[in-house]
Amino acid sequence: MRRCLFSILLVACSTVPNVSPERLAAVREAEDEGTLKGCKRLGRFSGSSTQAGDAGLDQARTEARAKCAAAGATDFAFANESVTPDATTVAAIAYDCTERK
Repeated sequence: MRRCLFSILLVACSTVPNVSPERLAAVREAEDEGTLKGCKRLGRFSGSSTQAGDAGLDQARTEARAKCAAAGATDFAFANESVTPDATTVAAIAYDCTERK
């Protein structure tokens, strides 16, 4: 029973949001912190992959970016990346910069 529940939770927590290609392309990666001044922080989102090498890093980055887009972000910044032999994780912070102060 526990094993089944764990599997369900793992699948539910690790799904990539269904974001249109146009919406995904509209989310910009911030060049530096200065470009995010006056923006509203929406949250921190993570992506992960079990693929090795650059393919895994790209997959994790794409997942984190998709989660930022699904949250309504106009901009995002990668916070950190962790690459191990078993998994790659990437964290990104989402921002709404439609009303810069």
